[in-house]
Order: sequence, then structure tokens, then C-alpha cells
Amino acid sequence: MERFMNNEGLYLKFLKRFPEDPNFAQMKENIAGGQYEEAFKNAHTLKGLSGNLGLESFYQTISVLTEQLRNKNLDHLEESMRDAEDIYKMLIQKISRL
Repeated sequence: MERFMNNEGLYLKFLKRFPEDPNFAQMKENIAGGQYEEAFKNAHTLKGLSGNLGLESFYQTISVLTEQLRNKNLDHLEESMRDAEDIYKMLIQKISRL
């Protein structure tokens, strides 16, 4: 909340925009298409967004995925993507109820 000058209205405004961000869908497409450099950019953007919004569980999960993509460590990428998607879907549902 400090990042938003302790202004709850401002925070909620940005939080409600999170589901509109195209980076998660683009990241999925880029991973499926083997475009790991682009997927890294998407993941890195999501990491920043989730960190700024205080979405801790998603931030932790997307951080792992970001590092896997940065290092081109694809061994557990599918598992990490599933974990990120599960948390992402849960967040989107919760945000839609606000």
C-alpha cells in the first residue's frame, strides 16, 4: 500500500486493471511456441506488476518462472507454468469480485 501513498482507492484502481494485462496470455503463447526470450520478458513484467501490487503468492511463483526462463532452464518449466496459472486464475477470480 505504501507504493500507492497509502491510498486504497488508487491501489484498487490498479489492482482491478491487473486482469486486463496481456502478459500472462502472451507468456503462455510464447512458451507453447518455444519463444522463451519473449516469454521471459512477459514473466519479468508480471513479476514487477505482482510485486508492486503486493500479490505475494503470484510474485513468488512468477519469480521462479522468470528465473527458469532467464537461465533457459526448461526442465521444470511446465510444472512452474501450471503453478503460476493456478494462482493467476485464483487471483483473477478474487479481483473480479471486488
